[in-house]
Amino acid sequence: MSDPGTIARQDSPAFDVDGMLGRLAKWLRILGFDTAFPLSAPSEWRFFVTTRKGAHSPGVIRVFGGTIEEQLREVFDRAGIDPDPDRVFSRCLVCNAVVEEVPRDSIEGKVPAHVFSTKSTFHRCPQCGRVYWEGSHEAKVRKRLEGMGIFVAGESGL
Repeated sequence: MSDPGTIARQDSPAFDVDGMLGRLAKWLRILGFDTAFPLSAPSEWRFFVTTRKGAHSPGVIRVFGGTIEEQLREVFDRAGIDPDPDRVFSRCLVCNAVVEEVPRDSIEGKVPAHVFSTKSTFHRCPQCGRVYWEGSHEAKVRKRLEGMGIFVAGESGL
């Protein structure tokens, strides 16, 4: 495994997350980080996030916090990073792929009628096909992130 400093110097750090940390993996994806889950061992050039005792190798981040807020803060502190507001909501929460903006017409019949009639911008996962749009869920997530002390300004476009 590489030195954590080498990993942290990449444009956007990537994470392999232990199977016991599903909620943390989801929140890392919300924040736009490439997050593979579930994994039981680290990959090269990626941080491995775990709760396992004895996990002290370079590039391994062992979290102790019981809340998602504590766990995120531990990951950011140990990785020496801050979330990039421009990457929030840029990944599929299901399969981790980067979502792509798609023409509104291509979504008709694939989202509820009231969503189609009230929203103008849609994103789709190129791997699993899941469709995303800006709704009340995004505002709630942004508010929670701000409550965690994570700066998340602006709109994601979702």
